[in-house]
Order: sequence, then structure tokens, then C-alpha cells
Amino acid sequence: MSNRRGDYGVRNSLRELRESQDVDQTLQNLLRALTLNLELRARYRVFEFEANQDGHPETARLFRDLREAEGEQIAELMEGLRARLGTDATTEGIA
Repeated sequence: MSNRRGDYGVRNSLRELRESQDVDQTLQNLLRALTLNLELRARYRVFEFEANQDGHPETARLFRDLREAEGEQIAELMEGLRARLGTDATTEGIA
């Protein structure tokens, strides 16, 4: 489950990395993909809620499933980012 405070800290760290002058294109692409996936996962939660509110539980389940799949992609991107940076960054609270 997402931790809003944790996501905020990750977003700030991602922004700092993106704005760093010694970031190559591959690292920029990893960061961009991670940021987009984080934003999309947050939107899926809203879409799920709205579909439930509109009386479309099957569509709400679709958005929930997409959100969960997005969490897996985020974990994979974090693993790639860790490997690229050579760090032990954690994905706890993100996937």
C-alpha cells in the first residue's frame, strides 16, 4: 500500500536527481518512467473510487488491477534505478 509521505519523499528525491547536471540520458529515462508510473498509479486510485461511486464495480476492479500492476512496474523501475545508481535504495511504501 502506498505511503503518501514516502511517495512525497521519493518524488522530491527523483526531482533532485533529474535536475542534477551529471545525469546521463539513461538515468533521466529511468527517472522519467518512474515518475510517470507513480503519477499513473495515483490516478488509478481516483478512477477506481469514481467508478465505484458511479456504480461500475467491474470497471473499478479493472482500475484496481491496473494500479496493482503499476506497483509491480514501479518496483522493477526502482530495482533498475538502484542498479544504475549502485545503491541500496528501498521500495518500501512505494509498490
